[in-house]
Amino acid sequence: MPKVSVIVPVYNEEEYVSTCLDSLVKQTLDDIEIILIDDNSTDNSLNILLDYARKYPNIKVYHNEKNIGQGATRNRGLSLASGEYIGFVDSDDYIRNTMYLDMYKAAVNNSYPEIITTDVMFVKDDSYAKRDLEFLARGKEKIINPMTSKNAVIFESPAVWNKLFRKDTLKDFYFIENSLFEDIPFSYTKYMEADKVVNVPSINYFYRRDISRGVSSTNYRENNHITDIFKVLDRLDSDMKNSSRYEIFKSEIKIIQLAYSLIRVEEVNNWDIDLDKRNLVKDKMFSLIEEKYGNLDNIDITLLQVKCGINIVNEYSNYLSEKQGFLKK
Repeated sequence: MPKVSVIVPVYNEEEYVSTCLDSLVKQTLDDIEIILIDDNSTDNSLNILLDYARKYPNIKVYHNEKNIGQGATRNRGLSLASGEYIGFVDSDDYIRNTMYLDMYKAAVNNSYPEIITTDVMFVKDDSYAKRDLEFLARGKEKIINPMTSKNAVIFESPAVWNKLFRKDTLKDFYFIENSLFEDIPFSYTKYMEADKVVNVPSINYFYRRDISRGVSSTNYRENNHITDIFKVLDRLDSDMKNSSRYEIFKSEIKIIQLAYSLIRVEEVNNWDIDLDKRNLVKDKMFSLIEEKYGNLDNIDITLLQVKCGINIVNEYSNYLSEKQGFLKK
């Protein structure tokens, strides 16, 4: 059994996938399984993956006969993975060469916790892939009990790519499919169900942020996927209601639901559309947020502001006040 299985969905990433794969094959962990799944790319991505598989025996390449999206592709990876721990890497990102060794050592040193996390840097290019990154190491591991450190739950990133999940805790748990933001219910549910989370406080993951392409691009221009956020937040609520810890984390779940739905509304401010149309979209989103998650009564406003920004919380508060004033007339 490999110590770690890394699942990498790939779709039309011929420009960046080699940088990603180079960082994976240079990992210093001695027993790692790399699962590459081409999601029916229309560029040269699959051929690049096959070239790497010919050179490195720990790489396994799979191909989807049709494009099924990142959530479904990650699910296929989960069904194929055999490691003690499961990790995920996006195919346009890259990682520090000791990332999985450091994270696995943290698992061994702390009696194999359910989740190990590490820190992330947002980048625009490959410059960190070509440097000695020892200076990014940041001290001792931090042990977190989500039951007693509830703010840690709120401020944890919903991303799966800065985490290792112990495989036996996932069982039949899968990503929501046909939706953006599919990380949110997966990461937060598993985090809240964990008895122990260990953070490796070093910058190990380099997330390529480019608003001209990829998911970042989708979020920052007019799109029909903005309401996917409600689908994934409803899934989080449903998954936690099937857990024994729903009542324990009920307040945190509501803050997460409010925060991530408001973050989506904040992104509408960057859409290059007519101001009246932009305001119409925002009002519709605010209306759905109120309908689904309620107003700001009994919410720790400071926590919510830190999580998603003061401006958008104030916008939502103003929307609620104006609506209440209108109803009183």
